[in-house]
Amino acid sequence: MRRPEAMLLLLTLALLGGPTWAGKMYGPGGGKYFTTTEDYDHEITGLRVSVGLLLVKSVQVKLGDTWDVKQGASGGNTQEVTLQPDEYITKVFVAFQTFLRGMVLYTSKDRTFYFGKLDGQIFSAYPSQEGQVLVGIYGQYGLLGIKSIGFEWNYPLEEPTTEPPVIVT
Repeated sequence: MRRPEAMLLLLTLALLGGPTWAGKMYGPGGGKYFTTTEDYDHEITGLRVSVGLLLVKSVQVKLGDTWDVKQGASGGNTQEVTLQPDEYITKVFVAFQTFLRGMVLYTSKDRTFYFGKLDGQIFSAYPSQEGQVLVGIYGQYGLLGIKSIGFEWNYPLEEPTTEPPVIVT
């Protein structure tokens, strides 16, 4: 289960009727909005990124054993990353010109994954609190590809305890 204060914030934003993300977006923007599915029961366990014509066309996250809806434009060559058990995305670098040109993902197990090219204006995205990990991606896309992107960070899901509760008498 995620931290209660973060869940309360997301619930409040959802009730206001707007997007449930309020973080920073990188890139010039414009186009249709997208956001990955909010899943409070599954971690991000994989990522697919489609790259074509020197830009990132779409992204797709795997939540547990299920792939979420692909977000962005169609086409491109798809690269897929599968995270190891208890591995999380902890930092992202993105490069923009008019569209998202490339991304680099860093994980908690010191692995690095490259998609596209890191040329243009480069930004780094990482959580504001130690121990937080990537839990969602949002942004805007046009006919050719992703025009802006943002990352939602939160604490990893807690494992349910199997120990019986302690009774104090």
